[in-house]
Amino acid sequence: MIVEDEYLIALNIEMAMVELGARVIGPFSQIDDALVALKGSGLPDAAILDINIRGRHVFPVADRLQERQIPFVFATGYDNWTIPDHLSHVPRFEKPVDPVRLVRALVGQFAESDKSGAA
Repeated sequence: MIVEDEYLIALNIEMAMVELGARVIGPFSQIDDALVALKGSGLPDAAILDINIRGRHVFPVADRLQERQIPFVFATGYDNWTIPDHLSHVPRFEKPVDPVRLVRALVGQFAESDKSGAA
């Protein structure tokens, strides 16, 4: 899942993810649309979130992903202080970001969840 409101950035991330073998859900340029997608049965395996989506913080989406134990990262121009304490453990990458680094971070989260016994 990609939640990003800047078209070219979303397109670049999407193309890179597809090239790496991922099936992309989105990109979503509205928080409400991303939240609706997370209510369905076809949930993503992982997500990449920008923090500022059309003037709104993406944290409701991050909270929903966390509740559903779906790994995610932030790809943003915002500093760490913007992120609420309960999400401070989530990796944050500054734009422009190398999509391969995003994938590695997400794969690392999968490995951590396997070690803890959570799925």
